Amino acid sequence: MKSPFDCEISAYFKSNAPQDVRQAIKGATKGVMLDPAFPHRNRLKKKPYQTHYDALQIELAKFQSWVKEGNQRVAIIFEGRDAAGKGGAIKRLRENLNPRVAKVVALSKPSEEE
Repeated sequence: MKSPFDCEISAYFKSNAPQDVRQAIKGATKGVMLDPAFPHRNRLKKKPYQTHYDALQIELAKFQSWVKEGNQRVAIIFEGRDAAGKGGAIKRLRENLNPRVAKVVALSKPSEEE
């Protein structure tokens, strides 16, 4: 059975991704990030961080309302190795969302065919 997302990311990379992004990914080695400023040189102080965080949480709640009103569907996929921060990111993402609308589904490791 074929998933609706089979090869979509690869197809986008081959045909639609900007050339500079393709070059950066092709030439990348382990540990290389596309943004040279990552990780940030200086840690944000708690007050500015909380200000930005609160504003983003409000925008996320607005987004959820827009999705629900428009009868839309959105899938956000977190992929990465164990202990890569996915759980914390998901926790913060869902913090102020309505749990009746925003659902988390943990998928098992894909098979070779998937």
